[in-house]
Amino acid sequence: MGETEMTSALLARRLSAIASHSKRLECPSPIHLGAFFYGYLLIVPGLAWLNDTLDRLFNGPEQARAWTRSYLALGDELGMARILEAAIGLLNDPSGPLVTVAHGKPDWFVDVVLEALDARRPATVLGECTIEWMYNFGLGAQDATEDHFPEVARERAEQLARFETWLQDYYDSPGVPWQRILRGFEGPAEAAIYRFGELWNEHLSG
Repeated sequence: MGETEMTSALLARRLSAIASHSKRLECPSPIHLGAFFYGYLLIVPGLAWLNDTLDRLFNGPEQARAWTRSYLALGDELGMARILEAAIGLLNDPSGPLVTVAHGKPDWFVDVVLEALDARRPATVLGECTIEWMYNFGLGAQDATEDHFPEVARERAEQLARFETWLQDYYDSPGVPWQRILRGFEGPAEAAIYRFGELWNEHLSG
């Protein structure tokens, strides 16, 4: 398996799209933007340099990353605007580091979450054990897969769409996105994450 060298422009475009339409995220905030970034990082781990660079630009608690620091200092709307501006600028800088993308089949966020649930350690994957964080994490992973592995991304999008249709029937909630069904019926927190795992496996066996 080889690797492909790339710049960071693809992630910059994804973040620019969020900047112009923040509602693409579930419960948009700097923290959930961080969830999106960590999902993207699942597929392109070489972009981890952005975390350290952003941390130097945003002051706050030492144990918190820039995503959280911008939220604490500036709140949802302004915090989102400031950290998006900084991240996009860094990613578009032609002198920034190059990263590589392996040619092997990428991880799927669903499998990663299910594995953590099986180990009873969801916090090892999810920075915040909420449906919103998990959804935005998955969105980032799916966007990265689409950017670098489009055929795999299509397969996974179709599987997720089948789960959503199944969940809509299960809860008699036609037209409602899967993450909002789970939040509405199972709550926003860790119990709903475990319920996601149960329902995912149930829909596969149905």
